[in-house]
Amino acid sequence: MEQVLFVHRELDVYRIPPRVGAGGWRSGEWRMSDKIFTGRVRVVAVGEALEVRLEDPQSCELFGVAPMPPGQAQLVVEQASDSSRNFVLRLEDAASKRHAFVGVSFADRATAFDFNVAISDHQRQQRRTAEMQQISSSADPVAAAASILPEAAALYRSTGDLSLKEGQTIKITVKKKEQAVATDGDSFLSRMGQSAGSGSGAAPGKLVALAPPPAQLAAPAPVPGLLAPPPPAQPAAAAAAAPADDLLGWGPPSSGHQPAAAASVQAPAAPASDWATFD
Repeated sequence: MEQVLFVHRELDVYRIPPRVGAGGWRSGEWRMSDKIFTGRVRVVAVGEALEVRLEDPQSCELFGVAPMPPGQAQLVVEQASDSSRNFVLRLEDAASKRHAFVGVSFADRATAFDFNVAISDHQRQQRRTAEMQQISSSADPVAAAASILPEAAALYRSTGDLSLKEGQTIKITVKKKEQAVATDGDSFLSRMGQSAGSGSGAAPGKLVALAPPPAQLAAPAPVPGLLAPPPPAQPAAAAAAAPADDLLGWGPPSSGHQPAAAASVQAPAAPASDWATFD
């Protein structure tokens, strides 16, 4: 039975030079003139084995196949060392068992990632299947699971008898509960250095209304037999009664002294009477 794990309709196939050294395949050395085929690629699971098939997209004619025995995917499909879109496949002729290495290139990285994941998932599934078969066929499945799967060893590891024996007791120490958190009103009063019960009798957490300011005090009533106090001086009348000198910023003239500004401003002198008038 065959199961198709991956299909892509456009893939470029290149003739590549031999690999030099152990540094891996470099797709930067592939030339456009060495492209030999453009077609469809399919990843097909045939039982426990896996095949990468290169086919013509129109006629579905097989161009080449890269068979992968279980556990040998890294020998058949190798990713290029300088690109995540390019791979090297080991094609094999089923009749003659001859093989050849070709380079394949995907147009985008997402498709190349899906191609690589399809191969990795199949290899992982086959490895798990082989492990489960080995565990089920063992005389002691628990010991077999512990030897094969490290996570299973932790599950089946014996921890001894943890039940309470007769007469054994357990002492549990519970920490005392802290004092209840104060309400918003108490917290405010505590920050102000007061307590909720001090001051007025208002309930904690409520605002206390302050008394309105006193009204303007009225003038006292006159006492019989006494003179009424003089009325307060009016600011406007006091300003009008101020002398002109005060408006200029000078004080009232003192005796024997006249301001310089007043002395300089005088009435013109009358003409002398002993001057004759000529017609």
